[in-house]
Amino acid sequence: MEQFSGHNRTRFTFLFILLFYILAAYKLWNGMWLFQMQPHFFNTRFDGTTWLIMQTGIHQWLLDNKPGWILFDALFYAMPLLYWLAYKYSMKWVPWVAIIMLLVNWIYVQCYTLYPTNSIEGHVGWLLYPFVLMTVRLKSFYFLMNAMRYFFLFFFASAALWKLRQGGAFNPEQMSGILLGQHKEYLVSAPDYWYTLFIYWLVRHQAVSYGLYLAGLLLELVFLVGFFTKKYDRTLLVLFIVFLIMDLFIMRIPYFEILPLALPLLFSKYGEPVGGVHGELKPHFFK
Repeated sequence: MEQFSGHNRTRFTFLFILLFYILAAYKLWNGMWLFQMQPHFFNTRFDGTTWLIMQTGIHQWLLDNKPGWILFDALFYAMPLLYWLAYKYSMKWVPWVAIIMLLVNWIYVQCYTLYPTNSIEGHVGWLLYPFVLMTVRLKSFYFLMNAMRYFFLFFFASAALWKLRQGGAFNPEQMSGILLGQHKEYLVSAPDYWYTLFIYWLVRHQAVSYGLYLAGLLLELVFLVGFFTKKYDRTLLVLFIVFLIMDLFIMRIPYFEILPLALPLLFSKYGEPVGGVHGELKPHFFK
């Protein structure tokens, strides 16, 4: 098996940052940056980390605060570029930039998802990846990257286990009910729109909608295979992308920001590296 190398780390880092900015452009195009959302109120989540952030009052300071929105967007979307510059030109700054990225990401994502924007689960990659990026040792990076791989497998497969635990997998009416709740705005405001008619059709044909529900459940369960072998990681990556596309089409949920979690699947064919001091990581991506 080929060993994971400094060149592989550079490729991984480049792909992570490239994906970040592709998703940033997608969000900008769809009016999903903080300054475009213009938050006027927030929802309290029931978890300790959120409450700690809320004790600072930052989320309240951002309400109706246009300069604050622009500042937070600028900080959040600048951090990967600053990390890449540190990685290319001065590895000694990599841990410090990654630590700053960690702080910025946690504050930004916590505040952003308190407003009616998106769920925090979809942003978990931005919360965790700075831990991977802050190390300069190649071997440490390799093991942290693989830890992210197992987290991703758990993240995806646990959704199927939750469906089984809650009993939704055994209720033929489950998907029809979900569709009615998820698309209530379409059903009320645009009853003659082709997509609304398609949703109506799925709701009325419970066997079809339930079949889609079971197909999604089985697809999620397949990711348990990754805990036992890395042989099918590329296939799992394709299935994951198909799932995201279908989730957008059927549920109208743009869950693309969890794509970075799947990046380790592209590098799972490499074995443990030898050595790992930061000098081995001098980037030569473009040579």
